[in-house]
Amino acid sequence: MKIMSFTKLENQRLANFRRVCLLITFFLIGMFTTNAQKYDTHKPWAYWWWMGSAVDEAGIRKNLQDYAQAGFGGLHIIPIYGVKGNDANNLDFLSPKWNQMLAFTVKEANNLGLGIDMTMGTGWPFGGKQVSENEAAKYFEVFTENGKTSVRALPTKQKVKRAAPGGEGLVLDHFNKEALEHYMKPFQTLFQSPEYGVRALYNDSYEVYGANWTSNFLEEFQKRRGYDLTPYLSTLAKTETKDLLEKRIFGDYNATIADLCREAFTKTWAEGVRKMGKISRNEAHGSPGNMLDLYALSDVPETEYFGTKYFDIPNFRRDPKFEETRYGIPDPLVIKFATSAANTENKKFVGSETATWLADHFKVSLSQVKPIIDESLTSGINHIFYHGVPYSPPQDAYPGWLFYASTNFNQQSHFWNELHFLNEYIARCQALLQESKAQNDVLLYFPIHDIWHDAGGKEHVHLLSVHANAQELLFNNSFGQVAKLLQSKGFNYDYISDLQLTQLKYANGKLQSHGGLTYKTIVIPKTQYLPTETLKALQTLQKQGAPILFIDQLPANTAGFRNWESNEALLAKFNASLKTTDISTLPNALAKLGITSEEMASKGISFIKKKNSKGTLYFISNFSQKFQEGNLLLGAKGEAVEIYDPLHQTKEYISLNKKGAYTEIKLALLAGESRFVQFFDKNLLRLLLKI
Repeated sequence: MKIMSFTKLENQRLANFRRVCLLITFFLIGMFTTNAQKYDTHKPWAYWWWMGSAVDEAGIRKNLQDYAQAGFGGLHIIPIYGVKGNDANNLDFLSPKWNQMLAFTVKEANNLGLGIDMTMGTGWPFGGKQVSENEAAKYFEVFTENGKTSVRALPTKQKVKRAAPGGEGLVLDHFNKEALEHYMKPFQTLFQSPEYGVRALYNDSYEVYGANWTSNFLEEFQKRRGYDLTPYLSTLAKTETKDLLEKRIFGDYNATIADLCREAFTKTWAEGVRKMGKISRNEAHGSPGNMLDLYALSDVPETEYFGTKYFDIPNFRRDPKFEETRYGIPDPLVIKFATSAANTENKKFVGSETATWLADHFKVSLSQVKPIIDESLTSGINHIFYHGVPYSPPQDAYPGWLFYASTNFNQQSHFWNELHFLNEYIARCQALLQESKAQNDVLLYFPIHDIWHDAGGKEHVHLLSVHANAQELLFNNSFGQVAKLLQSKGFNYDYISDLQLTQLKYANGKLQSHGGLTYKTIVIPKTQYLPTETLKALQTLQKQGAPILFIDQLPANTAGFRNWESNEALLAKFNASLKTTDISTLPNALAKLGITSEEMASKGISFIKKKNSKGTLYFISNFSQKFQEGNLLLGAKGEAVEIYDPLHQTKEYISLNKKGAYTEIKLALLAGESRFVQFFDKNLLRLLLKI
């Protein structure tokens, strides 16, 4: 019995020992796997153009090693056209050899701590050889035959821009859910295998030209707008609207196009990407939908800092040949569309295709790039993607392979040896910005139906872009005037769409967005066409006590055609209980609601205000010589203040002087410099003692 007991005991001990060993083994394997697949989102990433997809293992390995050493966090593969004379080395997109190179890239990147993202296609926009004419982009033509007016869908015949070998073909119909689902099948098949472990799939800016129809548009219109469009086809053929009836028809037409762009394309695509185990990055600008709603559907809303501008910084230089009329001047108000959607949905990341077309190749300095980075960060961006780095074989002599569009951030760049300094600076900034949440007070309504009620010329649709041709459409109105006023006076605010407004809740004196962030008021700029759903949401919020400010005039009309007379009566009843706020008195009206502004704005200092676990966090950048050193009033409270210089990595604690809702601090900040200002909710002694 003793021997049997001893044997049982030893067997039990041996089993326990084996169990512990097995657990340790699993832990070590898990730790190794986690480390191998870990990538850094604090560091900047970059668009990585695969020219003709003419890549090989040795070149991929050397390129990735260089990028990792230079301080990149990841690369985004975009297969595009090939290098002239190198056709024999090109790889067809999604061919077995191409897939092999993707798997090798992911493995090598993981070993180096780099992430890999990928465009869901080649070049841009979505399209290729798998897109039949029936699934391709379409436009409508209204015609009369035997006295009957009808409409037909015709192919735009647009082909993928900058397509890579194997990716050539027609552009996809972005209003056709079934066409998109068919387009996605090859990617769903590919990503069933874990060896193709890209982090994110990407949709480039909407550059689909002339498309304004889909095969089942009339059915979708009736389902969504509640009436048959057929009797009004003659109106739809017009390029200008002359009366309110025609405007209402076009308002409904554009609202339907926007619905399809949001639901049939963007929502279907984002959900499909998640089913593949990836995250979605989407550049919604350029589309005929409401950018705020489209950005909100992706995991990483992504904008673009396109072109350059003059900064009042000593020794700052700008290429005198930069074409403002062609590229436009970058504006933080445009960036705010992506950052607002991220804030109202409480998303961690906001991406930006950054430093596009600053100047011709090899004419860009890092001193020109840094202010662009700083303005992006103060505008709410926290996930920088350089535009970009062309893959270039290590054996190719200078200048290597080049993409037609600047700026060039690869190994052949004249600033390559110094680029790691900028990358390290960005990483320090984004580390803080990604671990904090927006702290904004005002929601500014974007009245897109005022745009949609216009015929839109020969194209009919309205493409809202970040480039020069769209900024007037966005801001040459009351919305733009209010946005610029809020910006210049230093108020913290986000844009909000009709759909997002209908999702607002009001409780305990706060407006809560769909994502859970809270605000103090809604500002409605001068609005010509207000959707009935938005009107009803505003009525509900007003009855609950939410402060709503109508600028200069009350909404003039309801949007759309169906039941417009009864809707107008509802609007008239609502307006009867309201009063307006003159735009000149808006800052005072906001102050009466307890909303603070930042005097930094009047001194040429750009900023973003956020909340983190310690308290209130500001990131500020000086783009002017109006301020160099002095006292600043900040709209925050705390028991201690820390100033952090992310470039030189210096910290100091400074004295503060509380003045009501504001705090006065003394700060030295030369033009071109940036700082983090951290307000601590606890005093330093308690903080150090962790009380």
